[in-house]
Amino acid sequence: MHMVARLFSLFSVGVVLASAAVAGTPSKPAPYLAKNGQPEAAIVVGENSGPFYQWVAAEVQRFVHDLSGATLPIVAEHELPDRKPLIVLGGPASNPLAAAAEEKQLVRFAGLKSDGFIVRTVDLEDRPAIVVGGNDVAGTMYAAYELLERLGIVFQLTGDIIPVKRPDLPLPDLDVRMEPVFKDRGMHCWHGIRWYMGLNDLRKEIDQLAKLKMNVFQFYWGMGGPWAEFSYDGNVAGISAPKESGYVAWPGASGTANSVLVGRECFPEDGYMGPPEFAGVQSQEEAYRTAREFLRELIRYAHTRKVRVWLTMGEIPYVPESLVPPDSKRGHNFYCGVALSPSEPAVLDIWEAAVRSMIENYPEADRYWVVSGSELLGGTRPVHGVAATDPQVQAFVRDYSHLLPLIPPKPQAAVDAGLAYLDLADIAVAERLVRRIREDNSAAKLGLELIFRGGQLRALDAALPKDVALMNMVNFKGETAMNFFDGIHGRDLVVWPRITDDGCELNIQLNAKMYDHDEVIAGAVRYGLTGILGQLNKSRGAEQSAQYIAEGSWNPEIHCQSFYERYLSRLYGTDALDVLMKAFLSLEDNEKELGWHGRHGILSTWSASSRLGIKLREVNDKENPLTLNWTDVDKAILAAEEDRRFWDDRAAQCGQALELLRQARPEVLPGSREELDYVIYKTHNLVTVFHLLGQAREASAAFDRALAAAHAAQPAESKQQFEQCQTALDRANELIREVAHQMIPYAHIPTERHILWIINKAIPTYDTARDYLREVTAVQTTKN
Repeated sequence: MHMVARLFSLFSVGVVLASAAVAGTPSKPAPYLAKNGQPEAAIVVGENSGPFYQWVAAEVQRFVHDLSGATLPIVAEHELPDRKPLIVLGGPASNPLAAAAEEKQLVRFAGLKSDGFIVRTVDLEDRPAIVVGGNDVAGTMYAAYELLERLGIVFQLTGDIIPVKRPDLPLPDLDVRMEPVFKDRGMHCWHGIRWYMGLNDLRKEIDQLAKLKMNVFQFYWGMGGPWAEFSYDGNVAGISAPKESGYVAWPGASGTANSVLVGRECFPEDGYMGPPEFAGVQSQEEAYRTAREFLRELIRYAHTRKVRVWLTMGEIPYVPESLVPPDSKRGHNFYCGVALSPSEPAVLDIWEAAVRSMIENYPEADRYWVVSGSELLGGTRPVHGVAATDPQVQAFVRDYSHLLPLIPPKPQAAVDAGLAYLDLADIAVAERLVRRIREDNSAAKLGLELIFRGGQLRALDAALPKDVALMNMVNFKGETAMNFFDGIHGRDLVVWPRITDDGCELNIQLNAKMYDHDEVIAGAVRYGLTGILGQLNKSRGAEQSAQYIAEGSWNPEIHCQSFYERYLSRLYGTDALDVLMKAFLSLEDNEKELGWHGRHGILSTWSASSRLGIKLREVNDKENPLTLNWTDVDKAILAAEEDRRFWDDRAAQCGQALELLRQARPEVLPGSREELDYVIYKTHNLVTVFHLLGQAREASAAFDRALAAAHAAQPAESKQQFEQCQTALDRANELIREVAHQMIPYAHIPTERHILWIINKAIPTYDTARDYLREVTAVQTTKN
């Protein structure tokens, strides 16, 4: 059987044993790792293998104890217990028993890729043994976690689950040889969105990445964050993040818990919601110092788990507000500062100072990235407000015009806006920046990161040294197709799919069908990519999508159906599999209907009040008759009615999935019911949100219908529609509070507490809308 198919097929631990009866001879007793909660085997490490191997052995010991109650002894190769089965930990270079097994051709470590490993049951020195190791320390750690998974532990992004305890733990018959598809496998963390996370939270996440056999943690911040202190033209870059967050939150996404209306008891008394390390920070100077200590410790800890740390800053051509030259033409304001023309000399100078600071302050980091070309530049308007025909831009890109044929054709509107030339301007900044940094940082590993700008990849490949890595975000539309990587060779290439997006933090985002649609794994293999990093803007509720990317990093044949069959069976057991498959695939379909991006963001970090809140059309009550564009009003009514039907359909579909989840609950393994309860809660919460959105859109439609009826001199109809608006508003007001109340039992989870805070930002809009409706109704009644 093909290795991948064998590895990822469903298995039942304890059914297949290591020894079999030979005809005509007595059968040996079945070997066990644990029996009646007592140890029946030993973990063997090489005497001179070093502290990391001892730590890995302790991990195996800890989880076997949690699973069975037995504490397996950890011994060196000269301390073997008589006749007991063995777990031989490490490869031939670190464990003499592994070397002996290879010499006897019982295992074959030769030819394993870096991080690759073996988990194989053998008969060693006339006793059963499982050889668990790789040729490097990371490979041995991954082998240990693979063994533990085969024994029945489930590792997820946010924690470990033991679906069922096994006091009797048979020694399984295993023959596993695994190698990674990609050398770089990990998650991208935007701390400005996850600004509530402290070091302990991030350490736990790094622990879980190691268990998922991932080896990269990318830490991202926008220009103006506290993580890199630098100066330009004699001025220190100002921090754009608000003081109330400890100077770490995305501007506009910050706040305190003091304004929380529902669930205030779930938050600290003083209202502070940022990382504990930044509590009490009073100045930008203190914030810069605290951030350096924080990030240096994060890098140190990650390395103890064999996780590399990539630091990333974005987005060119934005610069900090405090460093904008007074005579510059200012463009769009964003979380990362003010957009200037890429041809503005200050852009390159400021970014050079910022990247140098990143390298100098964090020399232990494993790669340094910049986001080149803003996400917002992918439209038809340049964020900096400078046209491609600008003489300064034309002069800036002149030496790069030979790259223009490498940029794919764009839609006509983008062509008319000259965005191909603005792509060249981005590339020109990137190439010049790399050249400057390399003048005195030749050993620093650099990378260039794009957000839906895959059309630049081939041109960047032609412009940049081959040791500069390239990355592009993909999300089912725009310049995100995997074939943009085609034809690029001899360079580290990384795909950046979304696990969770800042446009929709509310629900469990199930993206397996989207990954299949985008060919994230298959395309990465086809075009020779070296890495995959998931965009992770929250962790709880992202377990399934993160698991898909983690498994796909080792199994190129993964697809939605096979993934859920394996994932749900291992976590919940086979008795509930059929029902759970229907529920999860239905929720996957719901994500597709939402547009795989939360219907333009149901719940956004940065604009919750406008997404889940409500605002009725503004009118001047003193006008008689009202002066409105009635064609636009009619269109708005039709759009609101269509939205109402859409949200009602989503509520119905997710309601059916919710019933399936509840139906499955009695059949799932006992240790997994708490996890299923969380999925049930999140699905119920999402159904409530869909009902809320439907009522909010009905209120908007009824309000506009009332205005239209008043304009048409139909007072009875106008009165009825105002009453219908009032009814819908009252129901929506109840639902927004119900959404928040449902979250309170789960608010001990940092992600859920943060979402509860965001929900609370939308609640006042319903009180405001009801007051406004009363005013308008009273005036219109008087007029009629």
